[in-house]
Amino acid sequence: MSHRRTAILVGLLFISSTITFAVGSSLVQTYFSDAEPSSGTLLGGVFMEWYTALAVIAIGIALLPVLKPHGKRLSESYLVLRTTEGTAILVVGACFLASRRQFGDYHLLVYALSGTGGLILSHLLLRSGLIARWLSLLGVVGYAALLAGVLTDALGAADLDTGAGTAFLVPGGVFELVFPLLLIFRGWRSVEPGAGTKDRGPGATSDGPHR
Repeated sequence: MSHRRTAILVGLLFISSTITFAVGSSLVQTYFSDAEPSSGTLLGGVFMEWYTALAVIAIGIALLPVLKPHGKRLSESYLVLRTTEGTAILVVGACFLASRRQFGDYHLLVYALSGTGGLILSHLLLRSGLIARWLSLLGVVGYAALLAGVLTDALGAADLDTGAGTAFLVPGGVFELVFPLLLIFRGWRSVEPGAGTKDRGPGATSDGPHR
């Protein structure tokens, strides 16, 4: 797969996984909060979360060849974290369906894995120059805020899903909206190792400089 097609694929996976996790989690919460819950609500919510799980694993796989030239160990660590995150979502969803019971704060585990992986991704993007520097820095800030929110929620000081706690999600949410849209419509700034420290020539494209 060309780097341009990879950019489009990753962009679509990012957007779709964000939407399906939000909708799926809402359906799951609705099932457990309703006085007369519908099994279809839980099933629909879990299936959407399962799509998210497969999508985040696919993102890690698709980005590996793009990120690897800019940091082999970090790019592999990103893949491991995304795979772990996806696996956790799959397992929790299966437990929901099997037990019809809610597991408290399972979303914090997902957010912690996503935030840690996001910091690695943002660092690699910043190092490589694959996207604009300001957007990479937004990713660093956004995922750091997410991890701070996870810690705050775990300590009982705020709830990430309601009230002021949702502010921890805003910077990362903006990044996960802008980043995939730019990938879809513009692609990478460069795919050359070390290109982030060089000026792009007039012949450069989203798939790297022409030779």
